[in-house]
Amino acid sequence: MNNISYKVVQADTTTSQLVPGQSTDTGNHIYPLNANTNSALWTNVGTAQTNSTSPFSVSLVNNQSTAAGYALFNGAIDMSQRVSFSGMFSLRAHSGTNPFAAGDSLGFILTPKSTDFIANNLQTNVAADGTSNVVGKYLGIGGLPDSIFVGRDLYQNSDVDLDGAGTENAASNNIAIRQTNSSGTLITKDYATASAPDSGATVTDNMEIEWQPTSVSTNESTVTGVLTYTISSASGVTLSVLTETLSVARSMSLGVIGATGGNYGILSYSSTSDDFNAYKGTQNVQVNYLDQETGQSIINTLPSTIIANVGDKLTVFGKQLRDVVDVNTYSYLAPEISGYMFVSANPMIVANNDLVNNVINVYYKKIPIGKAHFSYQYNSDVTDRSIALPSIDDTQGEVNTAVIMPKLTNLPVDYFVSKVMTADGQQYATLEDALADAKYTNEDLQFTLIVSKVSAPETSDKGSNEVNPKKDINNEQAEQKPKTSATVVVPKKKQSTKEKSTKQNNEVKSKSKDIKLPLTPPLAPSSLKPELPRSSDAIAIKKLVEQSEASAHNLKVKVAGTAGLFAGGAVAFGTLTGLGKFAKLWKILKK
Repeated sequence: MNNISYKVVQADTTTSQLVPGQSTDTGNHIYPLNANTNSALWTNVGTAQTNSTSPFSVSLVNNQSTAAGYALFNGAIDMSQRVSFSGMFSLRAHSGTNPFAAGDSLGFILTPKSTDFIANNLQTNVAADGTSNVVGKYLGIGGLPDSIFVGRDLYQNSDVDLDGAGTENAASNNIAIRQTNSSGTLITKDYATASAPDSGATVTDNMEIEWQPTSVSTNESTVTGVLTYTISSASGVTLSVLTETLSVARSMSLGVIGATGGNYGILSYSSTSDDFNAYKGTQNVQVNYLDQETGQSIINTLPSTIIANVGDKLTVFGKQLRDVVDVNTYSYLAPEISGYMFVSANPMIVANNDLVNNVINVYYKKIPIGKAHFSYQYNSDVTDRSIALPSIDDTQGEVNTAVIMPKLTNLPVDYFVSKVMTADGQQYATLEDALADAKYTNEDLQFTLIVSKVSAPETSDKGSNEVNPKKDINNEQAEQKPKTSATVVVPKKKQSTKEKSTKQNNEVKSKSKDIKLPLTPPLAPSSLKPELPRSSDAIAIKKLVEQSEASAHNLKVKVAGTAGLFAGGAVAFGTLTGLGKFAKLWKILKK
């Protein structure tokens, strides 16, 4: 059993936030047991054509000479874990009675290269004479560094199959585990091989691979283990078993190959219902944060790392595209970088062992920054300018955002900000007023704080000795106001009681003179007696008149005897006069 630890991480189905200098993991690192039967996980290259989608089966070569077809699994296998899978391979020669005269190779391949690299290698790796350096005698792994072929070697080539059995340069029933070196050249000797004869016009074999890792390199890039290849007939009879200890890349791409040369026929592959036991091969994807204008990394912004499965689709977007998420990808939110705005990022599919292409470049552009300059300046009427005015630090911010209030320094004693002027000549009472609606622009702003001196205090002509103390005027909020001049207060002379009473009496007389009688003539006696009062009313009125006369008499006495209560006597006199007139009116009514 495999004793190498493996961190199982669940799939991240939500949008994740990238952080500069940190790593994140997509999770979902284990293949389903039936992954090999899913046609969506396979890509055909060369002459390969899908025959069935469920389970997946493919015709690799269909009666074509000097042809090759790959079915490449869209993913990679983590070779640091135990692996087992199988498939059914069939071959039938185009002519003759020897079924193994159907081509050059038929079996599995394992390579550290990506599917794109494999496809491109097949098309471009051609010798000067036009023959392929990939297939034919090279078994489909020519030009693929550190790769493995496991299957039937259908032709015994005298120059490259030095350990094979059978007639040289003829059809063969050999099976083999073959490798290439680091430059992609086929290793021609000291490889595992055996004969696996079968009969019938069409030969169908079940090929099974088991991998048991034994150690992982210090840098975790390579794994050493034991590979076991078992080939059985369609009826389940084991034909041969090969075992070899190998060192391979930790993440290996899987595929099947069928190739022909002068010998050709029908070569095909079908997935089996056997369990597909494998962990997904992963790669580190580097996410760079670049300045769009310069193409260089943004200062003090380290790359992020995404640990992703080979074949995963990754995309990075800005916060303004938060809702634009493809459910078939692993989506990441680009970090916000001070002074920059997200522009774009290239989506990518994770390739196997491809440091050049396993990179996402996230582009940003600088956010326009505006500046505001502030300065003190003496008012034109200030003659003494011997004291240097303090400086004010600039402020800055994104264009179209509110201008930030600067930190103001205290002005010298007796000086204050009398107004604030802008570059376009606008004037404001305070700096707060000037900044109320101000926003940063692409051009620098200028605010000039005009400094005036407090006026000297005025004194009275009698030489008042009142002192106007000096104060340290704080200009932190730019709301200083000049000091008001002092005035001399002259105390008022107190009035005597006699003077006060005389004055009040004069005021009453003045008011009485202001009373104006109506200009209408007096009523005739006959008009005053349309209705006489009743006897009970007459008695009540007579009694009231008598009480009023008595009150008037008492008030007269008090007024004559007390000069200090003259004002009260005047009020009583008014009352007496009114009652006297009422008495006369009553006498007239009685008549």
